Amino acid sequence: MDFSVLRYALGTKNEAKAKAVLMATGCEPLCMSVSSGISGQPLSEEETVRGAINRAKAARIQAGEGYVGLGLEGGLAFDGVHTHQWYLISICAAWNGEQLFIGKGLAFPIPNAAVERIKREGIELSTVIDEWSGTSGSNHRGGAYGLLTEGFIQRAEVFRDAVVAALTPFVSPFYKE
Repeated sequence: MDFSVLRYALGTKNEAKAKAVLMATGCEPLCMSVSSGISGQPLSEEETVRGAINRAKAARIQAGEGYVGLGLEGGLAFDGVHTHQWYLISICAAWNGEQLFIGKGLAFPIPNAAVERIKREGIELSTVIDEWSGTSGSNHRGGAYGLLTEGFIQRAEVFRDAVVAALTPFVSPFYKE
């Protein structure tokens, strides 16, 4: 599949997310800061998807015609049915001005201690991960995935898969009517 036939406007300047788009498409996205319109740390899949859509639409509007707007949003979601566990999720929304598609990356279990602090202190997961790893800006690099898997999974890789999933309907002949 040739994703390079499109131009991309990414609704963030986050380095890991920009790398994810480059890995998925072979193209450098036009990166811009736009509002997600949601909380700093989404605590449901619905809120995370809404933030990704808001970013994708804002990026597309700001970039103009000829671009596919991409919104990449990480959030936490609780599985109250099967595992009673919190998961880190990665969502990509792709909007070309007419069609919207959502791609989802890996759902990864997050230690309860992290989520308890996030809820109690009103902080973001990146703050906890920075503290645990003794670094800063981890969300621009490996993120929680990198720390928890000792580098086996990187944040950009998880978002890459979400980007591929969201963009496939724009380039695959199987989605054409």
